[in-house]
Amino acid sequence: MAAAGHDDDTDAASSRAEALRRQAERAFRHGRADEAHQIAVRALTEAGRTSDSRALLLEHLGRYLDAGSTSWEHDYFEQSLAELGPNAPSHERIRVLCSSGLAGLRRGRTDDGVRLLQEAAELASEADDTELETVVCTVVAEAALTLGHLDESLHRTRRARRLGIESRQHHLVVRSYFNEARATYLRTGNVADAARIRSAGLAYATEHGELATEEGNTLRLALIEDLIEAGRWPEADDLLSEPAAHERHGSLNEVEEALVRSWLLSWRSRDAVPAPSLVRLVATSSPLHEAYFLSLALAAAARLGDHAAVEELTGRALVLAGGHLAPPSSGLYVIDALASAIHAQTAGPRPPMLHPDTAPDRLLQTLESVYARVRHHVAAPYELTDGVVAVARAEAAHAGARAQDEAGHWDTAIWVFRRTHARARLIHALLGRAAGYGPGDERATALLDEAERIAVPMGAEPYLERITRLRACPPPPSPSPEADRPTPAPPTDLTPRQREVIARLAEGRTDREIAEELRLSVRTVNAHVAQLLTRLGVRNRAEAVAWYYRSEDGRGADGRGADGRGPERTSG
Repeated sequence: MAAAGHDDDTDAASSRAEALRRQAERAFRHGRADEAHQIAVRALTEAGRTSDSRALLLEHLGRYLDAGSTSWEHDYFEQSLAELGPNAPSHERIRVLCSSGLAGLRRGRTDDGVRLLQEAAELASEADDTELETVVCTVVAEAALTLGHLDESLHRTRRARRLGIESRQHHLVVRSYFNEARATYLRTGNVADAARIRSAGLAYATEHGELATEEGNTLRLALIEDLIEAGRWPEADDLLSEPAAHERHGSLNEVEEALVRSWLLSWRSRDAVPAPSLVRLVATSSPLHEAYFLSLALAAAARLGDHAAVEELTGRALVLAGGHLAPPSSGLYVIDALASAIHAQTAGPRPPMLHPDTAPDRLLQTLESVYARVRHHVAAPYELTDGVVAVARAEAAHAGARAQDEAGHWDTAIWVFRRTHARARLIHALLGRAAGYGPGDERATALLDEAERIAVPMGAEPYLERITRLRACPPPPSPSPEADRPTPAPPTDLTPRQREVIARLAEGRTDREIAEELRLSVRTVNAHVAQLLTRLGVRNRAEAVAWYYRSEDGRGADGRGADGRGPERTSG
Protein backbone atom coordinates (compact mmCIF):
# COMPACT_ATOMS: atom_id res chain seq x y z
CA MET A 1 0.00 0.00 0.00
CA ALA A 2 2.84 2.35 0.85
CA ALA A 3 4.42 1.69 -2.53
CA ALA A 4 1.11 2.34 -4.26
CA GLY A 5 0.74 5.63 -2.36
CA HIS A 6 4.24 6.63 -3.41
CA ASP A 7 3.42 5.85 -7.03
CA ASP A 8 0.27 7.98 -6.80
CA ASP A 9 2.28 10.89 -5.39
CA THR A 10 4.87 10.52 -8.16
CA ASP A 11 2.16 10.47 -10.83
CA ALA A 12 0.52 13.55 -9.34
CA ALA A 13 3.85 15.40 -9.25
CA SER A 14 4.53 14.42 -12.85
CA SER A 15 1.10 15.67 -13.88
CA ARG A 16 1.66 18.99 -12.12
CA ALA A 17 5.10 19.29 -13.72
CA GLU A 18 3.65 18.60 -17.17
CA ALA A 19 0.89 21.18 -16.66
CA LEU A 20 3.47 23.77 -15.60
CA ARG A 21 5.69 22.87 -18.56
CA ARG A 22 2.84 23.52 -20.98
CA GLN A 23 2.03 26.77 -19.18
CA ALA A 24 5.65 27.89 -19.44
CA GLU A 25 5.77 27.09 -23.14
CA ARG A 26 2.58 29.07 -23.76
CA ALA A 27 4.06 32.05 -21.90
CA PHE A 28 7.24 31.80 -23.95
CA ARG A 29 5.32 31.48 -27.23
CA HIS A 30 3.60 34.74 -26.30
CA GLY A 31 6.93 36.44 -25.76
CA ARG A 32 7.14 36.35 -21.96
CA ALA A 33 10.54 34.71 -21.61
CA ASP A 34 11.20 35.71 -17.98
CA GLU A 35 7.79 34.51 -16.83
CA ALA A 36 8.26 31.25 -18.74
CA HIS A 37 11.60 30.72 -17.01
CA GLN A 38 10.04 31.15 -13.55
CA ILE A 39 7.26 28.68 -14.34
CA ALA A 40 9.73 26.14 -15.75
CA VAL A 41 11.80 26.31 -12.55
CA ARG A 42 8.66 25.44 -10.57
CA ALA A 43 7.94 22.58 -12.99
CA LEU A 44 11.46 21.23 -12.54
CA THR A 45 10.99 21.25 -8.75
CA GLU A 46 7.70 19.37 -9.09
CA ALA A 47 9.27 16.82 -11.45
CA GLY A 48 11.82 15.70 -8.87
CA ARG A 49 14.97 13.78 -9.68
CA THR A 50 13.55 10.75 -11.47
CA SER A 51 10.92 12.18 -13.80
CA ASP A 52 11.19 11.35 -17.49
CA SER A 53 10.30 14.98 -18.34
CA ARG A 54 13.41 16.51 -16.73
CA ALA A 55 15.38 16.52 -19.97
CA LEU A 56 12.66 18.48 -21.79
CA LEU A 57 12.24 20.89 -18.87
CA LEU A 58 15.97 21.61 -18.85
CA GLU A 59 15.87 22.20 -22.61
CA HIS A 60 13.06 24.70 -22.05
CA LEU A 61 15.05 26.50 -19.36
CA GLY A 62 17.99 26.86 -21.74
CA ARG A 63 15.82 28.38 -24.46
CA TYR A 64 14.06 30.74 -22.06
CA LEU A 65 17.35 32.00 -20.67
CA ASP A 66 18.79 32.56 -24.13
CA ALA A 67 15.75 34.68 -24.99
CA GLY A 68 15.76 36.53 -21.68
CA SER A 69 17.92 39.24 -20.16
CA THR A 70 20.46 37.04 -18.46
CA SER A 71 23.81 35.40 -19.05
CA TRP A 72 24.00 32.49 -21.44
CA GLU A 73 26.82 30.94 -19.43
CA HIS A 74 24.56 28.18 -18.17
CA ASP A 75 24.70 24.44 -18.70
CA TYR A 76 21.00 23.61 -19.06
CA PHE A 77 21.46 22.16 -22.54
CA GLU A 78 24.34 19.97 -21.37
CA GLN A 79 22.27 18.84 -18.36
CA SER A 80 19.35 18.16 -20.66
CA LEU A 81 21.45 15.85 -22.82
CA ALA A 82 22.73 14.05 -19.74
CA GLU A 83 19.17 13.51 -18.46
CA LEU A 84 17.95 11.88 -21.68
CA GLY A 85 17.11 8.30 -20.81
CA PRO A 86 17.28 5.41 -23.28
CA ASN A 87 13.48 5.20 -23.33
CA ALA A 88 12.82 8.93 -23.83
CA PRO A 89 10.09 9.60 -26.44
CA SER A 90 11.45 10.42 -29.90
CA HIS A 91 9.88 13.89 -29.97
CA GLU A 92 11.57 14.75 -26.66
CA ARG A 93 14.94 13.40 -27.77
CA ILE A 94 14.75 15.30 -31.07
CA ARG A 95 13.79 18.54 -29.33
CA VAL A 96 16.71 18.29 -26.90
CA LEU A 97 19.19 17.36 -29.65
CA CYS A 98 18.05 20.26 -31.85
CA SER A 99 18.24 22.91 -29.15
CA SER A 100 21.53 21.61 -27.78
CA GLY A 101 23.05 21.41 -31.27
CA LEU A 102 22.02 24.94 -32.20
CA ALA A 103 23.26 26.27 -28.85
CA GLY A 104 26.59 24.54 -29.46
CA LEU A 105 26.98 26.31 -32.80
CA ARG A 106 26.16 29.68 -31.30
CA ARG A 107 28.69 29.15 -28.54
CA GLY A 108 31.43 28.20 -30.98
CA ARG A 109 31.36 24.41 -30.45
CA THR A 110 30.82 23.69 -34.13
CA ASP A 111 31.72 19.98 -34.23
CA ASP A 112 29.49 19.10 -31.28
CA GLY A 113 26.64 21.20 -32.65
CA VAL A 114 26.76 19.62 -36.12
CA ARG A 115 26.94 16.11 -34.64
CA LEU A 116 23.85 16.65 -32.47
CA LEU A 117 21.86 18.14 -35.34
CA GLN A 118 22.75 15.28 -37.64
CA GLU A 119 21.51 12.81 -35.02
CA ALA A 120 18.25 14.77 -34.69
CA ALA A 121 17.75 14.82 -38.47
CA GLU A 122 18.28 11.05 -38.70
CA LEU A 123 15.73 10.40 -35.94
CA ALA A 124 13.21 12.74 -37.56
CA SER A 125 13.53 11.00 -40.93
CA GLU A 126 12.74 7.67 -39.24
CA ALA A 127 9.75 9.05 -37.32
CA ASP A 128 7.55 9.86 -40.35
CA ASP A 129 6.05 12.73 -38.36
CA THR A 130 5.38 16.04 -40.17
CA GLU A 131 5.35 18.10 -36.99
CA LEU A 132 8.73 16.74 -35.90
CA GLU A 133 10.17 17.22 -39.37
CA THR A 134 9.01 20.86 -39.34
CA VAL A 135 10.86 21.50 -36.08
CA VAL A 136 14.04 19.82 -37.28
CA CYS A 137 13.97 21.54 -40.66
CA THR A 138 13.57 24.92 -38.93
CA VAL A 139 16.50 24.31 -36.59
CA VAL A 140 18.76 22.98 -39.36
CA ALA A 141 17.94 26.08 -41.43
CA GLU A 142 18.98 28.30 -38.51
CA ALA A 143 22.14 26.24 -38.05
CA ALA A 144 23.06 26.74 -41.71
CA LEU A 145 22.46 30.47 -41.24
CA THR A 146 24.74 30.47 -38.19
CA LEU A 147 27.48 28.76 -40.23
CA GLY A 148 27.04 31.17 -43.14
CA HIS A 149 25.66 28.51 -45.53
CA LEU A 150 23.00 30.82 -46.94
CA ASP A 151 21.76 28.79 -49.92
CA GLU A 152 21.24 25.72 -47.73
CA SER A 153 19.50 27.87 -45.12
CA LEU A 154 17.08 29.26 -47.71
CA HIS A 155 16.32 25.77 -49.05
CA ARG A 156 15.65 24.36 -45.57
CA THR A 157 13.63 27.42 -44.53
CA ARG A 158 11.26 27.17 -47.46
CA ARG A 159 10.78 23.46 -46.84
CA ALA A 160 10.07 24.18 -43.15
CA ARG A 161 7.40 26.67 -44.25
CA ARG A 162 5.66 24.13 -46.47
CA LEU A 163 5.74 21.54 -43.70
CA GLY A 164 4.59 24.08 -41.10
CA ILE A 165 1.59 25.08 -43.18
CA GLU A 166 0.75 21.40 -43.70
CA SER A 167 1.04 20.59 -39.97
CA ARG A 168 -0.62 23.90 -38.91
CA GLN A 169 2.37 24.94 -36.80
CA HIS A 170 1.76 28.59 -37.54
CA HIS A 171 4.43 29.91 -35.16
CA LEU A 172 7.09 27.99 -37.11
CA VAL A 173 5.74 29.33 -40.40
CA VAL A 174 6.15 32.87 -39.03
CA ARG A 175 9.66 31.94 -37.89
CA SER A 176 10.43 30.71 -41.41
CA TYR A 177 9.66 34.16 -42.82
CA PHE A 178 12.09 35.72 -40.34
CA ASN A 179 14.81 33.21 -41.25
CA GLU A 180 14.28 33.63 -44.99
CA ALA A 181 14.48 37.42 -44.72
CA ARG A 182 17.66 37.20 -42.65
CA ALA A 183 19.39 34.81 -45.07
CA THR A 184 18.32 36.91 -48.07
CA TYR A 185 19.54 40.10 -46.38
CA LEU A 186 22.92 38.52 -45.58
CA ARG A 187 23.28 37.27 -49.14
CA THR A 188 22.32 40.50 -50.95
CA GLY A 189 22.45 43.26 -48.35
CA ASN A 190 19.20 44.54 -49.87
CA VAL A 191 16.86 45.87 -47.19
CA ALA A 192 13.99 46.12 -49.68
CA ASP A 193 14.12 42.33 -50.22
CA ALA A 194 14.15 41.66 -46.48
CA ALA A 195 11.25 44.07 -45.87
CA ARG A 196 9.17 42.41 -48.60
CA ILE A 197 9.64 38.94 -47.08
CA ARG A 198 8.98 40.10 -43.52
CA SER A 199 5.86 42.00 -44.62
CA ALA A 200 4.49 38.75 -46.05
CA GLY A 201 5.35 37.00 -42.79
CA LEU A 202 3.62 39.69 -40.73
CA ALA A 203 0.49 39.33 -42.84
CA TYR A 204 0.54 35.57 -42.18
CA ALA A 205 1.08 36.13 -38.45
CA THR A 206 -1.86 38.55 -38.32
CA GLU A 207 -4.14 36.19 -40.23
CA HIS A 208 -3.36 33.23 -37.95
CA GLY A 209 -3.32 35.02 -34.59
CA GLU A 210 0.45 34.80 -34.12
CA LEU A 211 1.26 38.51 -33.94
CA ALA A 212 1.56 38.57 -30.13
CA THR A 213 3.75 35.46 -29.95
CA GLU A 214 7.53 35.43 -29.53
CA GLU A 215 7.97 34.67 -33.24
CA GLY A 216 5.39 37.22 -34.36
CA ASN A 217 6.75 40.10 -32.32
CA THR A 218 10.36 39.32 -33.27
CA LEU A 219 9.34 39.42 -36.94
CA ARG A 220 7.48 42.70 -36.38
CA LEU A 221 10.50 44.39 -34.79
CA ALA A 222 12.80 43.15 -37.58
CA LEU A 223 10.40 44.58 -40.17
CA ILE A 224 10.41 47.94 -38.34
CA GLU A 225 14.22 47.99 -38.60
CA ASP A 226 14.01 47.23 -42.34
CA LEU A 227 11.53 50.08 -42.82
CA ILE A 228 13.79 52.49 -40.92
CA GLU A 229 16.80 51.52 -43.07
CA ALA A 230 14.72 51.81 -46.25
CA GLY A 231 13.57 55.31 -45.28
CA ARG A 232 9.92 54.27 -44.86
CA TRP A 233 9.65 55.96 -41.48
CA PRO A 234 5.86 56.62 -41.44
CA GLU A 235 5.27 52.87 -41.86
CA ALA A 236 7.79 52.12 -39.09
CA ASP A 237 5.97 54.60 -36.84
CA ASP A 238 2.65 52.90 -37.53
CA LEU A 239 4.02 49.48 -36.56
CA LEU A 240 5.64 50.85 -33.40
CA SER A 241 2.37 52.45 -32.31
CA GLU A 242 0.17 49.38 -32.84
CA PRO A 243 -1.35 47.78 -29.70
CA ALA A 244 1.08 44.86 -29.80
CA ALA A 245 3.86 47.30 -29.03
CA HIS A 246 2.38 47.98 -25.59
CA GLU A 247 1.98 44.38 -24.48
CA ARG A 248 4.56 42.74 -22.27
CA HIS A 249 6.76 40.60 -24.52
CA GLY A 250 9.45 39.37 -22.14
CA SER A 251 12.86 40.84 -21.60
CA LEU A 252 14.39 40.26 -25.04
CA ASN A 253 11.46 41.82 -26.89
CA GLU A 254 11.14 44.63 -24.34
CA VAL A 255 14.82 45.60 -24.69
CA GLU A 256 14.68 45.33 -28.47
CA GLU A 257 11.47 47.38 -28.62
CA ALA A 258 13.03 50.18 -26.54
CA LEU A 259 16.23 50.19 -28.59
CA VAL A 260 14.44 50.18 -31.95
CA ARG A 261 12.28 53.09 -30.78
CA SER A 262 15.39 55.02 -29.63
CA TRP A 263 17.10 54.17 -32.93
CA LEU A 264 14.23 55.67 -34.95
CA LEU A 265 14.09 58.78 -32.74
CA SER A 266 17.82 59.33 -33.18
CA TRP A 267 17.47 59.23 -36.99
CA ARG A 268 14.68 61.76 -36.76
CA SER A 269 15.87 64.31 -34.20
CA ARG A 270 18.92 64.98 -32.09
CA ASP A 271 16.68 66.47 -29.39
CA ALA A 272 14.71 63.29 -28.75
CA VAL A 273 16.36 61.74 -25.70
CA PRO A 274 15.13 58.18 -25.18
CA ALA A 275 13.66 57.51 -21.75
CA PRO A 276 15.64 54.31 -21.04
CA SER A 277 19.39 54.38 -20.61
CA LEU A 278 21.06 52.93 -23.70
CA VAL A 279 23.89 51.52 -21.59
CA ARG A 280 21.47 49.87 -19.16
CA LEU A 281 19.45 48.34 -21.99
CA VAL A 282 22.54 46.71 -23.49
CA ALA A 283 23.71 45.57 -20.05
CA THR A 284 20.44 43.66 -19.55
CA SER A 285 20.88 41.62 -22.73
CA SER A 286 22.43 38.18 -22.94
CA PRO A 287 25.76 37.73 -24.77
CA LEU A 288 23.82 35.96 -27.51
CA HIS A 289 22.24 39.31 -28.49
CA GLU A 290 24.77 41.82 -27.15
CA ALA A 291 26.44 42.62 -30.49
CA TYR A 292 23.06 43.26 -32.12
CA PHE A 293 21.87 45.52 -29.29
CA LEU A 294 25.21 47.35 -29.24
CA SER A 295 24.83 48.22 -32.93
CA LEU A 296 21.43 49.83 -32.26
CA ALA A 297 22.48 51.56 -29.04
CA LEU A 298 25.76 52.99 -30.32
CA ALA A 299 24.14 54.32 -33.49
CA ALA A 300 21.45 56.05 -31.39
CA ALA A 301 23.94 57.40 -28.85
CA ALA A 302 26.20 58.77 -31.61
CA ARG A 303 23.35 60.58 -33.36
CA LEU A 304 21.94 61.93 -30.10
CA GLY A 305 25.35 63.18 -28.98
CA ASP A 306 25.28 61.08 -25.78
CA HIS A 307 29.06 60.93 -25.45
CA ALA A 308 29.12 59.21 -22.06
CA ALA A 309 27.04 56.36 -23.50
CA VAL A 310 29.20 56.27 -26.64
CA GLU A 311 32.36 55.89 -24.58
CA GLU A 312 31.02 53.09 -22.37
CA LEU A 313 29.37 51.23 -25.25
CA THR A 314 32.51 51.56 -27.38
CA GLY A 315 34.44 49.79 -24.64
CA ARG A 316 31.95 46.91 -24.76
CA ALA A 317 32.22 46.78 -28.55
CA LEU A 318 36.02 46.56 -28.38
CA VAL A 319 35.75 43.64 -25.95
CA LEU A 320 33.42 41.82 -28.36
CA ALA A 321 35.69 42.62 -31.30
CA GLY A 322 38.62 40.95 -29.57
CA GLY A 323 36.69 37.83 -28.60
CA HIS A 324 35.04 34.87 -30.28
CA LEU A 325 32.30 35.92 -32.71
CA ALA A 326 29.54 33.35 -32.34
CA PRO A 327 27.77 33.19 -34.67
CA PRO A 328 30.23 34.76 -37.15
CA SER A 329 27.50 37.03 -38.54
CA SER A 330 27.49 38.82 -35.17
CA GLY A 331 30.67 40.43 -36.48
CA LEU A 332 28.45 42.52 -38.77
CA TYR A 333 26.84 44.11 -35.72
CA VAL A 334 30.25 44.74 -34.14
CA ILE A 335 31.37 46.47 -37.36
CA ASP A 336 28.23 48.63 -37.31
CA ALA A 337 28.82 49.52 -33.64
CA LEU A 338 32.45 50.52 -34.22
CA ALA A 339 31.46 52.58 -37.26
CA SER A 340 29.00 54.49 -35.06
CA ALA A 341 31.76 55.11 -32.49
CA ILE A 342 33.93 56.59 -35.25
CA HIS A 343 31.03 58.76 -36.42
CA ALA A 344 30.50 60.10 -32.89
CA GLN A 345 33.99 61.61 -32.97
CA THR A 346 33.76 63.16 -36.42
CA ALA A 347 30.27 64.72 -36.31
CA GLY A 348 30.84 68.25 -35.03
CA PRO A 349 31.89 69.55 -31.59
CA ARG A 350 32.56 66.75 -29.13
CA PRO A 351 34.55 66.00 -26.00
CA PRO A 352 37.62 63.86 -26.69
CA MET A 353 37.40 60.15 -26.02
CA LEU A 354 39.63 59.29 -23.10
CA HIS A 355 41.14 55.95 -24.07
CA PRO A 356 43.66 55.86 -26.97
CA ASP A 357 42.00 52.73 -28.39
CA THR A 358 38.90 54.82 -29.09
CA ALA A 359 40.67 57.26 -31.45
CA PRO A 360 39.10 57.05 -34.94
CA ASP A 361 42.18 55.52 -36.59
CA ARG A 362 42.54 52.89 -33.85
CA LEU A 363 38.84 52.05 -34.02
CA LEU A 364 39.12 51.72 -37.79
CA GLN A 365 42.00 49.26 -37.40
CA THR A 366 39.87 47.11 -35.10
CA LEU A 367 36.89 47.39 -37.45
CA GLU A 368 39.04 46.30 -40.42
CA SER A 369 40.28 43.32 -38.42
CA VAL A 370 36.73 42.17 -37.64
CA TYR A 371 35.75 42.82 -41.27
CA ALA A 372 38.54 40.51 -42.50
CA ARG A 373 37.50 37.78 -40.02
CA VAL A 374 33.84 37.94 -41.02
CA ARG A 375 34.61 37.80 -44.73
CA HIS A 376 37.00 34.89 -44.17
CA HIS A 377 34.62 32.76 -42.12
CA VAL A 378 31.23 33.52 -43.65
CA ALA A 379 30.48 32.89 -47.32
CA ALA A 380 28.30 35.90 -48.07
CA PRO A 381 28.86 39.21 -49.89
CA TYR A 382 27.42 41.45 -47.13
CA GLU A 383 27.07 44.43 -49.45
CA LEU A 384 25.43 46.66 -46.88
CA THR A 385 28.37 46.10 -44.55
CA ASP A 386 30.70 47.11 -47.40
CA GLY A 387 28.97 50.48 -47.34
CA VAL A 388 29.20 50.77 -43.56
CA VAL A 389 32.94 50.09 -43.72
CA ALA A 390 33.36 52.65 -46.51
CA VAL A 391 31.66 55.32 -44.37
CA ALA A 392 33.90 54.46 -41.41
CA ARG A 393 36.97 54.79 -43.64
CA ALA A 394 35.75 58.15 -44.98
CA GLU A 395 35.06 59.53 -41.50
CA ALA A 396 38.38 58.28 -40.12
CA ALA A 397 40.13 59.94 -43.09
CA HIS A 398 38.23 63.16 -42.33
CA ALA A 399 39.35 63.05 -38.69
CA GLY A 400 42.94 62.55 -39.89
CA ALA A 401 42.71 65.44 -42.40
CA ARG A 402 43.24 63.05 -45.33
CA ALA A 403 40.78 64.64 -47.75
CA GLN A 404 42.35 62.85 -50.71
CA ASP A 405 41.25 59.48 -49.24
CA GLU A 406 37.87 60.61 -47.98
CA ALA A 407 36.17 61.26 -51.33
CA GLY A 408 36.71 57.79 -52.78
CA HIS A 409 35.29 56.10 -49.69
CA TRP A 410 32.17 58.27 -49.83
CA ASP A 411 31.74 57.32 -53.51
CA THR A 412 31.92 53.63 -52.58
CA ALA A 413 29.36 54.07 -49.80
CA ILE A 414 26.95 55.94 -52.07
CA TRP A 415 27.11 53.18 -54.65
CA VAL A 416 26.53 50.43 -52.08
CA PHE A 417 23.61 52.18 -50.37
CA ARG A 418 21.90 52.92 -53.68
CA ARG A 419 22.28 49.29 -54.68
CA THR A 420 20.99 47.93 -51.36
CA HIS A 421 18.13 50.47 -51.00
CA ALA A 422 19.45 51.61 -47.60
CA ARG A 423 18.01 55.07 -48.11
CA ALA A 424 18.55 56.40 -44.57
CA ARG A 425 22.23 55.54 -44.79
CA LEU A 426 22.36 56.86 -48.37
CA ILE A 427 21.41 60.37 -47.19
CA HIS A 428 24.32 60.36 -44.76
CA ALA A 429 26.76 59.28 -47.47
CA LEU A 430 25.43 61.85 -49.98
CA LEU A 431 25.89 64.66 -47.46
CA GLY A 432 29.36 63.44 -46.51
CA ARG A 433 30.41 63.51 -50.16
CA ALA A 434 28.75 66.85 -50.86
CA ALA A 435 30.62 68.46 -47.96
CA GLY A 436 33.87 67.96 -49.87
CA TYR A 437 32.79 70.38 -52.59
CA GLY A 438 32.42 74.15 -52.32
CA PRO A 439 28.95 75.75 -52.17
CA GLY A 440 27.44 76.21 -55.61
CA ASP A 441 29.47 73.39 -57.11
CA GLU A 442 27.18 71.56 -59.54
CA ARG A 443 28.32 68.17 -58.26
CA ALA A 444 27.47 69.11 -54.67
CA THR A 445 24.10 70.52 -55.78
CA ALA A 446 23.20 67.23 -57.51
CA LEU A 447 24.07 65.24 -54.38
CA LEU A 448 22.13 67.59 -52.10
CA ASP A 449 19.11 67.50 -54.40
CA GLU A 450 19.12 63.70 -54.29
CA ALA A 451 19.44 63.69 -50.49
CA GLU A 452 16.57 66.18 -50.17
CA ARG A 453 14.27 64.08 -52.40
CA ILE A 454 14.76 61.17 -50.00
CA ALA A 455 14.69 63.13 -46.72
CA VAL A 456 11.50 65.17 -47.27
CA PRO A 457 8.97 62.26 -47.27
CA MET A 458 10.84 60.72 -44.34
CA GLY A 459 10.50 63.87 -42.23
CA ALA A 460 14.23 63.64 -41.48
CA GLU A 461 14.63 67.10 -39.92
CA PRO A 462 18.32 66.80 -38.88
CA TYR A 463 19.24 65.85 -42.45
CA LEU A 464 17.11 68.61 -43.96
CA GLU A 465 18.77 71.14 -41.66
CA ARG A 466 22.21 69.91 -42.70
CA ILE A 467 21.24 70.12 -46.38
CA THR A 468 20.27 73.77 -45.84
CA ARG A 469 23.58 74.48 -44.11
CA LEU A 470 25.60 72.80 -46.85
CA ARG A 471 23.84 74.81 -49.55
CA ALA A 472 24.73 78.06 -47.75
CA CYS A 473 28.04 77.42 -45.99
CA PRO A 474 31.42 78.71 -47.24
CA PRO A 475 33.97 76.26 -48.64
CA PRO A 476 35.63 74.04 -46.01
CA PRO A 477 39.07 75.19 -44.84
CA SER A 478 40.72 71.98 -45.99
CA PRO A 479 41.55 71.61 -49.68
CA SER A 480 38.92 70.07 -51.90
CA PRO A 481 39.46 66.33 -52.31
CA GLU A 482 39.45 66.82 -56.07
CA ALA A 483 42.32 69.33 -55.82
CA ASP A 484 44.57 66.81 -54.08
CA ARG A 485 43.54 63.80 -56.13
CA PRO A 486 44.77 63.48 -59.71
CA THR A 487 41.85 63.24 -62.10
CA PRO A 488 41.69 59.81 -63.69
CA ALA A 489 42.36 59.79 -67.37
CA PRO A 490 39.22 59.79 -69.54
CA PRO A 491 38.17 56.22 -70.24
CA THR A 492 39.17 56.49 -73.88
CA ASP A 493 40.45 52.91 -73.79
CA LEU A 494 37.06 51.55 -72.70
CA THR A 495 34.77 50.23 -75.39
CA PRO A 496 31.34 51.89 -75.82
CA ARG A 497 29.72 48.79 -74.31
CA GLN A 498 32.04 48.89 -71.27
CA ARG A 499 31.12 52.56 -70.76
CA GLU A 500 27.43 51.64 -70.81
CA VAL A 501 28.03 48.87 -68.29
CA ILE A 502 30.06 50.96 -65.83
CA ALA A 503 27.55 53.84 -66.02
CA ARG A 504 24.78 51.46 -65.00
CA LEU A 505 26.91 49.89 -62.29
CA ALA A 506 27.29 53.41 -60.88
CA GLU A 507 23.49 53.68 -60.71
CA GLY A 508 23.34 50.57 -58.53
CA ARG A 509 21.92 48.20 -61.11
CA THR A 510 22.50 44.46 -60.79
CA ASP A 511 24.05 42.38 -63.56
CA ARG A 512 20.61 40.96 -64.39
CA GLU A 513 19.09 44.44 -64.67
CA ILE A 514 21.96 45.61 -66.89
CA ALA A 515 21.54 42.53 -69.07
CA GLU A 516 17.82 43.18 -69.52
CA GLU A 517 18.36 46.87 -70.29
CA LEU A 518 21.17 46.32 -72.79
CA ARG A 519 19.60 43.12 -74.20
CA LEU A 520 22.58 40.99 -73.30
CA SER A 521 22.94 37.73 -71.41
CA VAL A 522 23.88 37.89 -67.74
CA ARG A 523 27.04 35.92 -68.57
CA THR A 524 28.06 38.57 -71.12
CA VAL A 525 27.56 41.33 -68.55
CA ASN A 526 29.66 39.33 -66.06
CA ALA A 527 32.43 39.17 -68.67
CA HIS A 528 32.26 42.92 -69.34
CA VAL A 529 32.51 43.65 -65.61
CA ALA A 530 35.54 41.35 -65.24
CA GLN A 531 37.23 43.07 -68.17
CA LEU A 532 36.46 46.48 -66.64
CA LEU A 533 38.12 45.55 -63.37
CA THR A 534 41.22 44.37 -65.20
CA ARG A 535 41.34 47.39 -67.53
CA LEU A 536 40.97 49.88 -64.65
CA GLY A 537 43.32 48.04 -62.30
CA VAL A 538 40.78 47.92 -59.45
CA ARG A 539 39.89 45.10 -57.05
CA ASN A 540 36.08 45.17 -57.08
CA ARG A 541 32.97 46.84 -58.45
CA ALA A 542 32.84 49.47 -55.73
CA GLU A 543 36.34 50.67 -56.63
CA ALA A 544 35.38 50.68 -60.32
CA VAL A 545 32.37 52.87 -59.55
CA ALA A 546 34.49 55.22 -57.41
CA TRP A 547 36.88 55.49 -60.38
CA TYR A 548 33.94 56.28 -62.67
CA TYR A 549 32.70 59.10 -60.42
CA ARG A 550 36.12 60.74 -60.65
CA SER A 551 36.42 60.28 -64.42
CA GLU A 552 35.24 62.79 -67.02
CA ASP A 553 32.27 60.60 -67.92
CA GLY A 554 31.15 60.51 -64.28
CA ARG A 555 31.74 64.24 -63.78
CA GLY A 556 29.93 65.16 -66.96
CA ALA A 557 26.82 63.32 -65.85
CA ASP A 558 26.42 65.62 -62.79
CA GLY A 559 25.67 62.71 -60.55
CA ARG A 560 23.85 60.77 -63.27
CA GLY A 561 24.89 57.84 -65.38
CA ALA A 562 26.10 58.10 -68.95
CA ASP A 563 22.53 57.66 -70.21
CA GLY A 564 21.42 60.77 -68.29
CA ARG A 565 19.21 58.93 -65.82
CA GLY A 566 19.07 59.98 -62.19
CA PRO A 567 20.95 57.76 -59.74
CA GLU A 568 18.19 57.28 -57.18
CA ARG A 569 16.04 54.16 -57.45
CA THR A 570 13.40 54.03 -54.76
CA SER A 571 12.95 50.84 -52.80
CA GLY A 572 9.83 48.77 -53.01
